[in-house]
Amino acid sequence: MKVQVICEDCNTIVELQPTTRGQHANLSEIEDHFRVSEIELDYDTSVDEIDEVTAEIEEIRIDCKSCGNYLVLNDFPTHIYR
Repeated sequence: MKVQVICEDCNTIVELQPTTRGQHANLSEIEDHFRVSEIELDYDTSVDEIDEVTAEIEEIRIDCKSCGNYLVLNDFPTHIYR
């Protein structure tokens, strides 16, 4: 499987493909053309022990370095954390 990041304004295209065993792709592969920023986490702190605190991703922003267009990924389903 692979994921393409395509800027519709300037047509910059980068593909994320697995680089290691276990089908893991590195988000850093897109850094020449896109910037990943503003990763917002939400913490569940309603626990008794500090080691039980869990973090959930709220937003990931991807900016095109060529033209400034951006995309914010959000609304991640809770089942992806299991």
